[in-house]
Amino acid sequence: MIPLPLLVLACATSHATTADLYTAQDAYNKGDYQQAFEAYRNLAELGQPTAQFDLAVMYARGLGGEQNELKAYAWASIAADNGDSNGRALAAKLRPDLAPDFEKSVEALRAQFGPKALDERLLPKIQSSEAAEALERESCRSVHPSTPEFPPAAWEKGVQGVVYAEYTVVPDGNARNMRIVYAQPQGVFDAAVRDALLHSRFPVPGNDSKPIHCTMYYDFVKAAAFASAHPTLSGFVQRTHVEALTGRPSSQLLYGLLLSGLPELRRPRSEALYWFLKAAQAGSSIAQYQVGYSLLTGWGCERDENKGLEWMHHAADQDQPNAQVALAEHLLRGTPDDEKVKQAKTWLERAAATGSRDGKVHLAALLAASPDASVRDPSRARALSEEAFANLEDDPTGFEIRAAAEANAGNFGPAADTQQKAIERASHLGWNLAPLKERLARYQSQQSWDGDLLASQ
Repeated sequence: MIPLPLLVLACATSHATTADLYTAQDAYNKGDYQQAFEAYRNLAELGQPTAQFDLAVMYARGLGGEQNELKAYAWASIAADNGDSNGRALAAKLRPDLAPDFEKSVEALRAQFGPKALDERLLPKIQSSEAAEALERESCRSVHPSTPEFPPAAWEKGVQGVVYAEYTVVPDGNARNMRIVYAQPQGVFDAAVRDALLHSRFPVPGNDSKPIHCTMYYDFVKAAAFASAHPTLSGFVQRTHVEALTGRPSSQLLYGLLLSGLPELRRPRSEALYWFLKAAQAGSSIAQYQVGYSLLTGWGCERDENKGLEWMHHAADQDQPNAQVALAEHLLRGTPDDEKVKQAKTWLERAAATGSRDGKVHLAALLAASPDASVRDPSRARALSEEAFANLEDDPTGFEIRAAAEANAGNFGPAADTQQKAIERASHLGWNLAPLKERLARYQSQQSWDGDLLASQ
C-alpha cells in the first residue's frame, strides 16, 4: 500500500485528562464553572485568544472563581492583542469602571502572558529553508519502499483507517525510532506501518551525516485499486484547510498532519508547524507534542530546548505517550545521573500504562540495561519486550533488549544466542552491525552491557 489521502474524517483523540477548548466549553454549558474556569485559564496562559476572552468573561461575572473586573479587563486586553474582536469590545466596556491606577496591575499580567512574553517563553520562531526541506523530502523518500499490508482481520470486517508515523533515517539508510503519533482507529494498522518502514530502504546520507527526521501519512482504504483515491487528495486537503480556518482544533491538527505527512503536497514543515501551534494552544496534546518535537529538533523553526521541553511537559501531563517517551529520552542523553534515570523511568511507566507500544519498548530497554542497577529488572524487561515486539519478529531491537536482559541476569549463554538472532535480522535489513557485534563479544566473554540500547535509533 502507498500513502493515500484520508477518505473518512475522524476527530483527533488523545489520552488527555486536562481540558481543551471543547471540554472547557462543555463544562461551562453544564454549569461546572470551576472546571471551565481552570480549563480556560490553562489555555489562556498558552496564548489561545478564545480562552482568554472566555476567562475574562468568567472573571467579570464571578463564575468559577472570584469576581475581578481588573483581571477581566487584563485578559480581555490580552485577547484583543491576539486579534480577538470580542476581547476588544469587552475591554472597552470594562475600562470606565476601573480604578485610576489599574494600568500597573494590567501590565504585570500582560508581562507574563501577553504576546511578547509568550513569544519569548513558549512560541516557536517559525522559519523555512527551501533548499534544506527539499533535501529532507528526498532523504525521506524510500528508494526501496515496502508496502504496508492491510491486516486480514480489518479487511474482513471492512475497517478502514489512517496512521501518521514519525521515523528517523540513520546513516546506514534505514528507518529507526518509528513512532505512531496519530492513528484512527488506534492499534489496528500500527504494526503494518512499523513493519513496512522497517523493511524500507532510504538514501544513505553517509556515516558523517546527522539522522534525518521524517514523517509519513498512510491511509488504509478497502478498495480494489488504491490509486483511484488520488484524485480526491486536493479536494480533501482544501476542505480540511477550510475547517482549520474556522478555528476547529481537530481540523488544525489534521491539516498540519496532512501538510507534514504527504510528500506529494511538497509543503514545508514550517507551514505544518503553524497549524500544530494553533491546535496546541487549544489544548490538543498531539499537537503540543508536535510543537515540542519541532522545537527540540529545529524542524521548521529555530531550535529551542527550553520551549520544546515546556510543550512536551504540557503534552506529557495530559498522558500523551510520545511526549512522555521524548522527555525520558531527553533525560537519558549522555551520561545521566541516577536522579535523571529515575525520572525517565517514571515517564516511561506512565507511557506504558496508557498501552503505548513505544512506552513499553523504551521502558523494556531501560529495565534491561540501565547503568543504574537499582532500576534494572531483567525479568520484566523480557516480558515487556516480548509483548511489544509480538507482531514485529523481524525487528532486531526486541532481541537486543532480551539479550541485554539475559546478560544482566547472569545468563550469558542465552544472551549470546539471542544477540546472534538480533545480528542475523539486522544483517538482513542492512543495519550497521558494529554496535550489535560489540555487545555480542561482551556476552561471549561473560560480561554484561549497560547503556542506552536505543541510542543508535
